[in-house]
Amino acid sequence: MSRIDVYLESHDSKYADGDAIRGEVVVCVEREDAPFEHTGVVLNAIGTAQLRVSDKSVTIIESLFISVDPVTILDVNLVLAPPGRLGIGMHTFTFSFALRGTRGQEVYETFHGQNTQVVYAIDAEIIRPILRGGSLSTGMCEFLVETKPDEDDCEACACSSAVAFEITEEQQDLGPAPGALATEGFLIRGVLDRTSWFLEEAITGTITVERSAAPLKAIEIELCRVEGCSTTEGQVMTETSPVQFTQVVDGDCARGSEIPIHVVIPRLFTCPSVQASSFSVAFMLRVLCIFEPLTPGNKEPVAVRAIPIQLYRGGNQCVEEDTALRH
Repeated sequence: MSRIDVYLESHDSKYADGDAIRGEVVVCVEREDAPFEHTGVVLNAIGTAQLRVSDKSVTIIESLFISVDPVTILDVNLVLAPPGRLGIGMHTFTFSFALRGTRGQEVYETFHGQNTQVVYAIDAEIIRPILRGGSLSTGMCEFLVETKPDEDDCEACACSSAVAFEITEEQQDLGPAPGALATEGFLIRGVLDRTSWFLEEAITGTITVERSAAPLKAIEIELCRVEGCSTTEGQVMTETSPVQFTQVVDGDCARGSEIPIHVVIPRLFTCPSVQASSFSVAFMLRVLCIFEPLTPGNKEPVAVRAIPIQLYRGGNQCVEEDTALRH
């Protein structure tokens, strides 16, 4: 059976705003299909920010009246070949176009969130009438887009200072602690080396358990995304969802021991922090201190502290300069 494939020149299918996207569309015509008549070979490249309102944010009735329009970022249509016939064998059609936002639209980085999806893809197609077997298409082939490093972002990371935090029976985000944890208390101190980070580096810091009335079961660092979108009715909806968990303590630990924090930032499920007119993507870290149940069969008590952070695209040069500056 004849087929069509698309190949990008970039070895990792990764591009930045303003880059030229080059490649080839290869059509393989089998003997039983020759001569392969068509009405044109076309290529479409699209980029969209697909937004939706979470079911948790609205009621069933509200969901019937709330709508969110997608944001068109890229829209390229190329005709690679006019109508004609293709013989048996391989046929190659080259293409090239610049990665530029449609009508001045800003180009955002590829992001796969829970309610926000920023996706770029290419689709190549040989157009044929239904009676001649129908069109052949590659389907949407995704490529990655990364924003270029910005001098202001590099400066923001360089100027970001360490932030200290404490988690106690009274100072934590889930309210008062239960049982012995409330009466005898606990104290967990920590430090994040800074609050602004490049996506190419790991989030680092330390955490120390000073005292605790109950033994610890685990300490986890949860990286969360805060996605917001504006509806056509003018409402702003936000939702927080976890990206990944990094366990830094397994079981109880010695009191007063400084425990390192090292969180690797995942590629596809994070992006530089965005504040656009129709949507936003922000991030935060949540420190989860999980205690052993106070009585057998009861739920494990959890103490939480949330710390907002900023993520930036740095590039190798910015990261190297920042590392050298801090050492």
